[in-house]
Amino acid sequence: MGVGDKMKIMKLTLAALLTASLVGCASSSTIDDVKDVTISQPACCSSYGEFAWIPMTGNSIDFAVDEYSQIGDFPEGKSYFSGFVLPENVERMRVDLNSWIRTSGVFAPKVLLLSPTFQVVETYELTDFDFKPSSMFQLNSYHKRFEMSQTSTPYMVVYSPQEYREGQIEVPHPERIRAEELGLARPMVTDPVIQHQKFGSLELDLKPINLRSYRVSEAPAAPVVAQQATPETQAKTAPVAAPVASSPAATMLPESEAFYNSQIKAAVESNDMKKALTLMEEAKRAGSSTAEATFLELIKK
Repeated sequence: MGVGDKMKIMKLTLAALLTASLVGCASSSTIDDVKDVTISQPACCSSYGEFAWIPMTGNSIDFAVDEYSQIGDFPEGKSYFSGFVLPENVERMRVDLNSWIRTSGVFAPKVLLLSPTFQVVETYELTDFDFKPSSMFQLNSYHKRFEMSQTSTPYMVVYSPQEYREGQIEVPHPERIRAEELGLARPMVTDPVIQHQKFGSLELDLKPINLRSYRVSEAPAAPVVAQQATPETQAKTAPVAAPVASSPAATMLPESEAFYNSQIKAAVESNDMKKALTLMEEAKRAGSSTAEATFLELIKK
């Protein structure tokens, strides 16, 4: 056996061990477990124009859809969701959306791309997503690549209808994947079944395709974490950033509070305390009254 073959087997073995540690115990969970995918809390908004939006800046955005997220009233019913908007300096953006498949469950996503006036232009159902197998450093995931445009689809909504939340996905067992890669006989293993849930961890990988340039006098204002849309902003052809509160005594919008608390929770759960502290301080400067309490409560657990 050559060195190249040995290296291939070693990589496949490591990948299999990593995947097994992440999904292997899922097959041993009791079938009688009852999952709760209903939502009893009221929706934050009755129209897309009232949603709060997160600017799509940087190379990637890790985010969680959880109890701190907004709740929207969609055609299929209520769902927790996250809303995103292209930054003003990007004309076209390539987006890779991953919804991570964990033993505790997975958020089965549906994506809406909205026009500048908040009309649905493009819809990606769960059937449009691919199953992306785990690698050395990534979990299994639901994956979809698409493009957004400043002129036609600057807004994106990620949510999960109740029909999706009631479902599940059968994940290929890592030993079976390894056997197929090496050309071996299929092992006698059972593929783990992962339940869809109303909460989950997701990631956006962002790659600007076309940038927009401005003269100094025409440069747009810097984007903010979230905006509260009004009938006037809905009529415009591009998102308008709401001003950031500069005084600690200012009152932060509930949607912004929810976003900061969600990001603080995600940072703490990933043991990135520096990021969590930075987010907490940033939120306090912007007028948050709950960020510090959320942070302290999380580190007590």
